[in-house]
Amino acid sequence: MIAISACLLGLNCRYDGKNKRDDNLLREIDCLRVIPFCPEVNILGSPREMIDLFKIDGKIVAIGSMSQRDYSDLIEREAKRFINFNPKIDTFYMKAKSPSCALYSARVYDKDYNLIDNKSVGLFAKFLKIWYKEAKFIER
Repeated sequence: MIAISACLLGLNCRYDGKNKRDDNLLREIDCLRVIPFCPEVNILGSPREMIDLFKIDGKIVAIGSMSQRDYSDLIEREAKRFINFNPKIDTFYMKAKSPSCALYSARVYDKDYNLIDNKSVGLFAKFLKIWYKEAKFIER
């Protein structure tokens, strides 16, 4: 079973209401059963405010750019829901630079919005990697 960031499949689920369709990926997965996912659209819909990662008191949190709301707990809850409904995934294709889905390219800021890390894992991806220890993770 393969799970893919929905925006890579061409679904308009990004914060700006658009997608990041990856035609090369679509050719690679042709005829395979795919589970699309987007943790942010399930929480906030699309279009929506952007989410950024901040390191506050030693902890990485997901904060809404306009509301300043902390979405970290909702992203964790969404990860648990996804895991519960999809216990057996072999491969994940994750969206690069996403504060939720990045495997090694999420940006993290300090409280003053200074970039302190641009090679971090997204919050949703962090939980998936803990649960799906044997799965293959690919960042696109």
